[in-house]
Amino acid sequence: MTHISIALLLGLTNLAWAEQPGEPAESPGAEPAPPVAAVPTPTPTPVASSVETTAVAPERAMLWAPWFMSRLYVELELTSQARMTRREGEDLSELRLDRGEFGGRLQLGKQAAAELRFEAIRSALEGGSLGIDGDSTVFRLRTAQLFGKHDLGAFRIEGALGFVPDVWLRSVEDNYTIKPLSRTGSERLLGWQPTDLAGVVRVSAGPVRGTLSIGNGEGPQFPERNTGKTTTGVLEVAPITTSQLRVVLAGVVRDGSVGVASIRDRRYGGGATVVSPHVRGGVELVFAQGIGDQAAAEGLMIGGWADAQIVDRVYLAARGSSLGLSDGGGRISTFGGGIAYEPWLEPTTAPQRGPTSADPGRQRGRLRVWLAVDRVTTSGAAMPLPGADAGDATQVMLIASAIAPFILE
Repeated sequence: MTHISIALLLGLTNLAWAEQPGEPAESPGAEPAPPVAAVPTPTPTPVASSVETTAVAPERAMLWAPWFMSRLYVELELTSQARMTRREGEDLSELRLDRGEFGGRLQLGKQAAAELRFEAIRSALEGGSLGIDGDSTVFRLRTAQLFGKHDLGAFRIEGALGFVPDVWLRSVEDNYTIKPLSRTGSERLLGWQPTDLAGVVRVSAGPVRGTLSIGNGEGPQFPERNTGKTTTGVLEVAPITTSQLRVVLAGVVRDGSVGVASIRDRRYGGGATVVSPHVRGGVELVFAQGIGDQAAAEGLMIGGWADAQIVDRVYLAARGSSLGLSDGGGRISTFGGGIAYEPWLEPTTAPQRGPTSADPGRQRGRLRVWLAVDRVTTSGAAMPLPGADAGDATQVMLIASAIAPFILE
């Protein structure tokens, strides 16, 4: 399947560009950068290897990145773990593939693109060996979307349709560098689905970007199971964007229902991300009404993370999130951190680097090895909720994470 997918993507690329013989090639400057100051030529700025942005001509400078940059982008992302878990009852040690994704994005002309992405997921229970069809790991479709953009004066309008990434998680993970250690609090504790069958419209102008998504709300697990739709709105503002600091504030409102019983799925929250050459971090706060299959469950989730380069190629990270349930429902919390060594980072020919967000779907290749710890605690009458971590447990993990991209400009 992999060889056929790559061959098909390459063939479509040649066809799409053969139909536009007179159209100039896309400039590498399409990647976002800090707003261009009144200087004729940007100069290189040395920063940490974990962040990058390409300088652009003043007339093309955009604060926010569109969904696609290059003619063809193919990416393989893997995270493998060796972990020891201390928990109530018998301890557990295991080797596992925690994350595996492969996919590509093909630019169709100058205003549209298509993306297809698959993932390998664990279908067995924690410590179990039997999953779907007797296999503990299965492959499924993660992203399959068609999207496009149109510049209208100072406004950029974008739209997408299909299995699209969730607009809130995309905002929270825009600069999230510690996914090998843990998913974000919204996804891990609230069961927020990372993708959904939906239509998305996004408008950006200056430091403001607004996104509206209308979808099934069921994520990749199920088709639509009731007649209602789930609407999610995200508003982002970047009050500070310089070559040394980028601050993004975001808010989210979500209203919908899931399942045949139309269980309410409402979320109200916000977050902030700070990115500098050597340190980046973020916080999120979400009030949830309806969690998992419990319509009456309500709770406030608070999460935060930080990732810092302490010396060349060495990074130190910390993270934590906690969900407190109302009406005596108890609390479930996860926290931990780790130290990482980056033995390999793909070189770049970009004329300038800075801390601003680049296209989340276009990353530099890298390999990181983590030594990390993760702790889960519950108190009061906290369940665990469906999809959440079960009971108190402490994990020590040796993690190898890699991103291997192929870019055709």
